[in-house]
Amino acid sequence: MEDPVPPDTSPAREPEVVPAAPAGGIIHEVVPAEVSPIEVVPAEGAEYADIESSEDTTGERSFLVAAGEAVQAAEQVSATRETMSAILAAVILHLIVVVLFGVLTLSSPPPAPPQISVSSIANTTETEIESQMIARMQPKNASEAASSTMPSLVAGTAFTDFSVPTTIDSSGTNLSMVAMSNSDAGFGMSMSGMGDISNMAAIPAGMRSRCSMSERMKRLRESGGEDRAERAVREGLVFLSTKQDSETGAFGEEYTAAMTGLSLLAFLGHCETPESAKFGEAVVKAALFLMDRGLKHEGRITNGKRGHHEAYEHAIATYALAELYTMTKASGKEIPRLESVIRKAAGVIVDAQTRDGGWPYGFTGKGKEDMSVSGWQIQALKAAHNTGRNFPGVAKSLDLATQKYLPSIQDSEGAFKYNPDHAKGKPTLTGAALLAMQIWKGTDTPTYTKGMRYLSERYKNPSPGADYYAPYYNTQAFFLHEGPQWENYNKQFQPKLLDAQNEDGSWLQQGGARKDHQILNTAWAILMLEVYYRYLPTTDKVTGLEAR
Repeated sequence: MEDPVPPDTSPAREPEVVPAAPAGGIIHEVVPAEVSPIEVVPAEGAEYADIESSEDTTGERSFLVAAGEAVQAAEQVSATRETMSAILAAVILHLIVVVLFGVLTLSSPPPAPPQISVSSIANTTETEIESQMIARMQPKNASEAASSTMPSLVAGTAFTDFSVPTTIDSSGTNLSMVAMSNSDAGFGMSMSGMGDISNMAAIPAGMRSRCSMSERMKRLRESGGEDRAERAVREGLVFLSTKQDSETGAFGEEYTAAMTGLSLLAFLGHCETPESAKFGEAVVKAALFLMDRGLKHEGRITNGKRGHHEAYEHAIATYALAELYTMTKASGKEIPRLESVIRKAAGVIVDAQTRDGGWPYGFTGKGKEDMSVSGWQIQALKAAHNTGRNFPGVAKSLDLATQKYLPSIQDSEGAFKYNPDHAKGKPTLTGAALLAMQIWKGTDTPTYTKGMRYLSERYKNPSPGADYYAPYYNTQAFFLHEGPQWENYNKQFQPKLLDAQNEDGSWLQQGGARKDHQILNTAWAILMLEVYYRYLPTTDKVTGLEAR
């Protein structure tokens, strides 16, 4: 250690500062004689000495000495103020950043909702994909549906609020409702009541008249309907909803595909979609049941049993699914796999047509054509055509049916035969043939004119009767024909049909040879009463009605 520098004992003079020592050395401050010198010693093992400070008695500034050089220090009060100013500035800066972040967050658009894509897979692996498990949820009412959690789905490009995966459970007993999203705009529609939609643009123009109470009543009155018909339809739909199997979604006990298809058509005729507050669950379950049947049987939608009923069931179910597709596609939020099911189902019908243009029982395309079977196939194919999708063979098949087959089975009086071998036609099948010509290029023909003349003469005083098969066709045929024929028919038939409704909303009674007799006729009755505003999705003819 170096000896400390001795104090200067000469008369008073300004203190001298010893020149800085070499780097790493020790620096001493020269102090007045009155003050004892302080030795600064580096800490053991340290490269530099600890910082020391001293203050003279006159209040002069002290010096901080370290690392081999002297620096002038600010006064203590000034340092404190600077520190406080720096802290305050930092706090203000952080507050500004937080405020800006909050503004940006609030102004940013919400994240895009879950998206899925819809596509048809045209290869041999399609069946394997379709047979996988479906994820689903089951809200019990509209409020629960609005708060339900969206299940995790496959990513894609087509926005949808109706979450249906691209696979269907192959176990019919495990089907249940696919949940609507936590938005009220599923399918682009917001249901404000039974059969009412607030976003009318989501419905195809030709179907909008069925989707608001005011529009339904307007069309009903313009076409000669009674106001009570609207209430009758609602009560009928309530009755049908009580007949649906809560597990499978099917209607009926015996011919479940046909009964489910007819019931679905009745709901859709009143604009009850998957987003309907009251009947949305019934619509979804019915659709999934029919889709499941088709996917399990290579496009055939039946109850799974063999028999003549298969052709009827398949056509009715195809008709219903095609109408559902048309009602939902305008919103851009189509149901995944639905198009694929319809494509297969329509293909089954096209392949089953004979060379003469009619359809026999079964799916082989062989045998005698049957007008009762053919009528449903034609309705189903026209509904498939109305989807706007290019299903192979549909248009050609309709041309063959209306231009070749139907004229070949008309008798000399104008009635249409059950099959070509019969000598005389049947009034109960004439309405079906005329409807087929009305919905596909057949009205401006002698065959149609003769047939309408026969039907008008035969049903001058119509009544519902004990089975609504013929009235179902006649009501549509007269409505589309318009004029005095419709006015006479409607004036007499409609009050009788309304009066025949039971207190529980159904028509006719259960019993007889068919287990599904009451469901069948109730669905037909509802469809007949919806004709005033339904605008028959199987036809492009009705674009506007005049008061008549």
